[in-house]
Amino acid sequence: MAAEAAPLVTLIATGGTISTTTDGTGRSAPTLSARDLEDLSRSTGVRLEARDVDRRPSWTLGPADMAAIAIAARDAARTTDAGVVVTHGTTTLEGTAFLADLVLDTDAPVVLTGAMRRADDPEPDGPANLAAAIRVAADPCARGLGALVVFAGRILAAGSVWKAHRTDLDAFVDLAGDVGRVTAASVVVSRSVPRRPTFSGRLDERVAFVKAVAGGGGEAIDAARASGARGLVVEALPGAGGIPPAMLPALAAAAEGIPVVIASRAPYGRMPDRPTGGTGEPLAGLDLISAGGLTAEQGWLLLMAALADGDDDRDVRARFRAVASFQGPARGG
Repeated sequence: MAAEAAPLVTLIATGGTISTTTDGTGRSAPTLSARDLEDLSRSTGVRLEARDVDRRPSWTLGPADMAAIAIAARDAARTTDAGVVVTHGTTTLEGTAFLADLVLDTDAPVVLTGAMRRADDPEPDGPANLAAAIRVAADPCARGLGALVVFAGRILAAGSVWKAHRTDLDAFVDLAGDVGRVTAASVVVSRSVPRRPTFSGRLDERVAFVKAVAGGGGEAIDAARASGARGLVVEALPGAGGIPPAMLPALAAAAEGIPVVIASRAPYGRMPDRPTGGTGEPLAGLDLISAGGLTAEQGWLLLMAALADGDDDRDVRARFRAVASFQGPARGG
C-alpha cells in the first residue's frame, strides 16, 4: 500500500522581522522570500506551497493592505487540503489576524506567525515559530478554529490576540485565554473557538479613530466629521466608556449623524452593551455602539468592514454588534 502523502500547507510570506536581514551598513530590510522561508521549514515533514504576497515591514501596512493579505489567506484556505500559514511583521499582525478571522469562511485554519528577532540574529526565533505554525496548520485539531496566531509555542485566537510586549520573544497574549500549545511531541488544543459571522473583506476606510485622554476636548471628533468620516471609534478611558466632559458635546453631535463606537483603553473585560460613561451615566441617551469585548483597534477595523458590507445604517450597526456582542469565552486577567 502506498504511503499517504503528507498534508499540503500553503505558506504566504508578507515580510516582517521573520524575513528581515541586515546589510553591511547596519540597514535592515525584509529580504527573505517565501521560498527562503520554505527552505527553513523542511524539518516539519509537511509539504509546502510557498508564495509571496507582500514583502514590507508591517508598520508600513494600512487597513487595505492587511485586508488584502487576509483575503489572499482566505482564498488559499478554500482550496488547500490542510491549512494556510502567513508570516507577518508583529507590529500590525493582530490587525491582519483579526481581519483574517472576519473573512474566513472555511474550516481550514489560517495561522499567522512572525518573529521578534531578525532572520540573521545569532539566535533567531522565527524558524521555531514558523515550524510550530506549520504543524498547527497541518493538524486536524486546528480545523474549525478560524484564524489563529502561533507564537512562542502558544496557540492564540486571532479574534482576541493582542501584542502585549514590546521586545519579549513571547510577545502576544490571547485576551480570552490560550487556545492551546505546540509541544515537541504534539499540537494540543485546550479550548474551542466559536465562529463569528463572516464579512466580504471589503473595507470603508472613512472611519476616524480618536483616543480620549483625561481633560481632553472634542476637537479631534469635530475635525473627523468635517473631513467626511462615515464612522468614528473612540477609545475611552478604562472602564465603562469614560469620556472627559469637554469631549461630550462633540461626541453627542457625532452620534446623531454617523455610527460611533465606544471602546475602552483597558484590554480585558467587556464594555457594557450600552456604554454609560461611569458614575452619573453621562453617555445615557446617546446612540452609541459598544465595542463589547473588542479592543479599540479591532472595533476600528470591524466598523470599516460593517460600513462596506452594510446596506444602511441599521444594517451596519447590526453587523457590528453581531461580532462585538459575540458570546465567546469570557475574558479575564
